[in-house]
Amino acid sequence: MKQTTENHLRFAAFVMTYKRPDQLKKTIEKLFEQTIVPEKVLIVDNDSSKEGKIVADKFSDLPVAYHSAGYNSGPAGAAKIGLQLLAEEGYNWIAWIDDDDPPVFNDTFETLLNLAKSNIHCGCVGVVGHRFNRNKGLIIRISDEELEGNGTVEVDNIAGGMCKIVNSKVVTEKNILPDNSLFYGFEELDFDLKIQQSGYVLLTDKAVYKKHRLYYNRWGVTIHRGEKKPINRLWREYYSTRNMLKILFKMKLYKALCITIIRFLIKIAAGFRFGFAYGIKNTSFIARGIFHFFINKKGKINIT
Repeated sequence: MKQTTENHLRFAAFVMTYKRPDQLKKTIEKLFEQTIVPEKVLIVDNDSSKEGKIVADKFSDLPVAYHSAGYNSGPAGAAKIGLQLLAEEGYNWIAWIDDDDPPVFNDTFETLLNLAKSNIHCGCVGVVGHRFNRNKGLIIRISDEELEGNGTVEVDNIAGGMCKIVNSKVVTEKNILPDNSLFYGFEELDFDLKIQQSGYVLLTDKAVYKKHRLYYNRWGVTIHRGEKKPINRLWREYYSTRNMLKILFKMKLYKALCITIIRFLIKIAAGFRFGFAYGIKNTSFIARGIFHFFINKKGKINIT
């Protein structure tokens, strides 16, 4: 086994999973290949049939624990469970991991934990992050130019799959946890904005960020909004629409809320560029998301 962190800095991880046992097993193996390994890896299983328990039992020689949510609580619910349980157990820093997104490089945890310790006001670190335009309600990409050289980049959001590591003090001292009523989509953004509101900062390392952007061949890429999405993934538009509006309302960003509603309406009309069937499906998800925001619909819904 690789080294663990110093005794005064306890480090654990939780892995959220739902019906992907093979992928879960590979991800847990990757966590224990890190140069600094978690003292504990907690599997938070959203599958009521508990397939994740079978995977956990395969790691009986390693500090792998299992917790069943009992139902599909979504990424938001699973993250709330994982953070709360590990914070209550006294871990100082907690990695927030998806079952299909292990660290890419073996020194990721070591690098991020060193970054976390560099700033007493640090509430969260990750390999990649974004800024959030509070006037327009838009997530903004960090430019390539900002990643040149050494140092850190302060961001507003570190999304899932970005090796997000959270300071447990935001849970134990500030009582900040993911909002499980969001179920899926922007739960990390909601959590991160609350962290910032409480006085903490979110940090990424320039060199690490650039390394990942190059690895994924995203250097020099221009982002175009409004591009066509795979039709079998359009259901995500419902949660993205509803949850973004909920977050803006909760944060009292009323100007951004109005602008975002208008932007979603334009997005409905623009969807018909990709064909009538696409446009209708796109409209059904976005319109329902807007409607459910106004009637305060929460959690998971049946989407077809």
